[in-house]
Amino acid sequence: MGIILDRIKYGNETKKDILFDNPDSYGKVNVDSDKCNGCTKCVNECVANAIEIKKGKAVVDYKKCIYCRNCIGVCDKLAIEMEHDCKFCDIEQAGNELARKIYEKFKRSLVLRSVDTGSCNACMLELSATQNTYYDISRFGVKFAASPRHSDGIVVTGPVTINMREALIKTYNAMPEPKLVIAVGTCSFDGGIFKDGYGNVERLSDIMPVDLYIPGCPPSPQGIVYGLLKLIDRI
Repeated sequence: MGIILDRIKYGNETKKDILFDNPDSYGKVNVDSDKCNGCTKCVNECVANAIEIKKGKAVVDYKKCIYCRNCIGVCDKLAIEMEHDCKFCDIEQAGNELARKIYEKFKRSLVLRSVDTGSCNACMLELSATQNTYYDISRFGVKFAASPRHSDGIVVTGPVTINMREALIKTYNAMPEPKLVIAVGTCSFDGGIFKDGYGNVERLSDIMPVDLYIPGCPPSPQGIVYGLLKLIDRI
């Protein structure tokens, strides 16, 4: 009875427009090449080594960026700014015929197995939030399974650590073909701030083929949902 009264009082908790424009979110860090003088202050400030100077101008690799905004504060020319659109991702293999056939098989539903290979747990919290009543990603046919044998793909969070490398490979090998690998968060791409840690091994892409990168530190639930829906061609 209490649940029924709550529903009458508060209405529908699920967000209808799941990809709404959120002004409080963060997006890509952009450099205005007209203002940038290549002073390297932002390069020296970046703890993730995501910024480099090319042709006298700063360039940001958004897949390595941890979105700490430190580079924005040190730029005297005000050439660096951050967007508020969190809806960006990088589909690595979308251009080849094999990937197209794989995505066609998963258009109606996508069952995933989550594997944390050594994260700080921030990405896992945001990933879990996609399954709550507000975002409710299951309404789009995306679900999470306990067993890799019942999964279409794995979602990897965190840098690949020594103690989790074997478990990650076993999980990948246990999945039936065709299968997808989705890397969530900066750490899963290049190690993030843990890149030079003694417990880390190779990059994820050196161990298995990665189909989708969802950058962020951590990526928002919106960003994760956007990447997954784009992968299965729902948007």
